[in-house]
Amino acid sequence: MKVLRARRSIHTWPMKFKEYRQKNGYSEKSIRVQDSHVNCFKNWCIRENINPGDITYNQALKFIDSERERGISRQSIIREINSIRIYFDYLLESGITAQNIIKRIRLRQSGKKVLPEILSPSQLDKIYQDFCNLPEWTHGTATTSLLHHRNIVILGFMIYQGLDSGEIARLETGHINLNEGKIYIPSGRNSNSRTLKLQANQILPIITYLEETRPTLLEKRELQSTYLFPSKKSSDLVCKIVEAVKKIHPEIRDSRQLRASVLMNWLKTNNIRQVQYMAGHKSIRSTESYRGQDLTDLARQLELFHPLR
Repeated sequence: MKVLRARRSIHTWPMKFKEYRQKNGYSEKSIRVQDSHVNCFKNWCIRENINPGDITYNQALKFIDSERERGISRQSIIREINSIRIYFDYLLESGITAQNIIKRIRLRQSGKKVLPEILSPSQLDKIYQDFCNLPEWTHGTATTSLLHHRNIVILGFMIYQGLDSGEIARLETGHINLNEGKIYIPSGRNSNSRTLKLQANQILPIITYLEETRPTLLEKRELQSTYLFPSKKSSDLVCKIVEAVKKIHPEIRDSRQLRASVLMNWLKTNNIRQVQYMAGHKSIRSTESYRGQDLTDLARQLELFHPLR
């Protein structure tokens, strides 16, 4: 009977599954590749007399073992698992299965590090507010106080728009549109341009920086520049800001953790194509690499003993 259930599911789910992916912004090319991976998985389930919607974690590992035995490469298996994970997201949303067992499977990609602990939106908010509310006396001289006001604006871009040091360095004053509450991020060698919304609590610090802090800093340094944050080494600037944040929030590791947290939080409320745009990723694979990286302790333990490790 299980075989019949699996076969019937294979013939009745595909069209709705396609609509689900179209709704979530996947291209026709991505859908075709995913269909190939999912069909491979479904056919294996039929051979093993397993209903795909009822598969267990150990059975999923057995599927991975079978692919490895067929000579499928690690990277190809990782792509297959990503496609099957999307398939189970659909099954879960459709009420066909009670859980996405595939999300528990984490395969190590050679040459890639596991992302650091992900911070929630409320944690990011607190980091920003605590940094903004540092007592004036901690800033030292008038110049360091000005620099702190500048750093508040930079930290806001890191926490709310997910910008990295290179993107911050390319910003110019004309990229800020306060009337619309938006910021334009120009393209770089590895990123696309995009326009993102500013958060309400960013507006006043930006206005203060543009009208008071920045002109004073330029005058002190006898500089003329269209860049929003004139600096010889923007990466050093971001590192110094992160080090200052770590003094009040020791749980912060680096700027990479902040960006990863922003992108993963976006993925919880936006489809993957929207996040690809918001992150400035040229390839959707870059965006997909952030899916499901907030591992539970159980998943981390399971990964240690995974057959592909």
